[in-house]
Amino acid sequence: MAAGLDGGGASLFATVALAHALAVMSPGPDLAVVTRQTLAHGRRAGVVTAAGIACGISFHVAYGMFGLGWAIERFPALLAVLQAVGGGLLLWIGWGALRAQPLADPGATAALDGKRAAAGDFAIGLATNLLNVKAMLFFVALCSAVITGTTTAAVKLALSGWMIVTTGAWFSAVAWTLGHAEVRRRLLGSAHWIDRVMGVLLIGLAIGMLAGLPGGA
Repeated sequence: MAAGLDGGGASLFATVALAHALAVMSPGPDLAVVTRQTLAHGRRAGVVTAAGIACGISFHVAYGMFGLGWAIERFPALLAVLQAVGGGLLLWIGWGALRAQPLADPGATAALDGKRAAAGDFAIGLATNLLNVKAMLFFVALCSAVITGTTTAAVKLALSGWMIVTTGAWFSAVAWTLGHAEVRRRLLGSAHWIDRVMGVLLIGLAIGMLAGLPGGA
């Protein structure tokens, strides 16, 4: 693999890695959902949600890196369907956050965090990322612009692994920081207000996605 990253391969790797880093750290549905899950349910929920997002990234990387973007070109209606479902998912999560109520016993709530089923948090992260049409288009456009027929399999695999791992690491770091016991303990008293703010943000993102549908505003 090292030989595949010599010269042009190393330059290509650096270009894609930088573009991906800037994109993954920018505000969007993934960051909003990880933040909301962490503050509402604790560090473990946030990290598991981040793992779901990283898993979703693997699908987007496959679309762009290995030529599966043809599905979008051949079936443009698929993009609209994914956008509608993704917007609906964000509306559902946002509405739930918007209805958050003050915690009767923040200490008891924190104690229950470890008993949550991880599968639900993973599914939320996975679905949020998979149905993020902007993420899909970003990876297809990025890979189409820089990946050519001469790009070696070693470079493709290295980039794929890098983007998946760094995505999971970034969002896990966000969850780990926000889910710190002392940080979260201080925030639990006003958790319902934070939840409501995140709900407004998620609903705003959902409206933006739905407005971008054919025939939308």
